[in-house]
Amino acid sequence: LLGGKTDIPHKDVYDFTGRIHMVMENYDKKDVIKSDYFTFFNANTANAGFEIRMQDPDKGQQTIPTVFIFDNENRAFMILMQGEGSKTGIISAIPDESELEAQSTGQKEKQEKAPVITKTGNSKMIAGYRCDEYKVVEEGDDGYSLVWMTNDVKIKADKKNWGKTGMPNYYGYPGFENSVMLALEAYDKDKELVMKMETKEISDNFKHSISAEGYSFLKMNFGQAGKK
Repeated sequence: LLGGKTDIPHKDVYDFTGRIHMVMENYDKKDVIKSDYFTFFNANTANAGFEIRMQDPDKGQQTIPTVFIFDNENRAFMILMQGEGSKTGIISAIPDESELEAQSTGQKEKQEKAPVITKTGNSKMIAGYRCDEYKVVEEGDDGYSLVWMTNDVKIKADKKNWGKTGMPNYYGYPGFENSVMLALEAYDKDKELVMKMETKEISDNFKHSISAEGYSFLKMNFGQAGKK
């Protein structure tokens, strides 16, 4: 039920020391939907914060952001949403590693085939970091993706569940565990570009705080929270 308190512990304020700024573009015929995607991290903790600001194509203004928090110390995941005079959120307890592994194994068993990941041999510099290019073909998809990964960006946060924020869920793939994705291009069956993300800036010295105070939380199972 919605209420100000839940039995899942969490902090009132989360402080971060670094930021990754990515720009996302979705292509729908002649329309381009743009959004800014910010990842906040901390050099001293494994917490992570995310903020998505989508641009209203009619008004040319950014909408009120949706904010996500991974609280590693309390094993809590939150989605924070603001409206006119309201603060509502979803909070979930993150299962322990053994339960997450069991869930992951169950999901893999449902898949007929694992995605095919091919290192193309191409590379490029993105936001000052050298990235290797990979082609990813998902089972059941007619199209494919090109992703650029680097091992040179060091983030303490656990990236396995970042897919719940809308980030493409490549971090669970073998070989990508210690990498950070800095760019992505998604193509349909006709090899037309339908979506791309690219990192514009990575700063290790960007102070930012996210407050979870004053929110009415709906408690939800972690398997459902953030599900697309």
